Amino acid sequence: MGFRDYQAHYRDIIIPDNSQKTVTAFNELWFIIGDPVGIQVSSYYGWFNVPASGITENSHMHRGEIIIKNPDTVVRRIKFIQFIIIN
Repeated sequence: MGFRDYQAHYRDIIIPDNSQKTVTAFNELWFIIGDPVGIQVSSYYGWFNVPASGITENSHMHRGEIIIKNPDTVVRRIKFIQFIIIN
């Protein structure tokens, strides 16, 4: 993507039941690892929701304002690789 320098971090995030977390990631790229069932993720790059009816493709790469939702009544977990763009 033309970046010369970056830092990579593994992120393992717990989302309590019936809640959401917002991540501000304008100089970052976040890649979802695996297929976390029950978690919904939306950002400027797209939407991720497994399982979901009507969605034909899930985006595993996210950037900008990332909203991670857990609409279930159980605690869920999602894992990302976070790339922080240095330049």
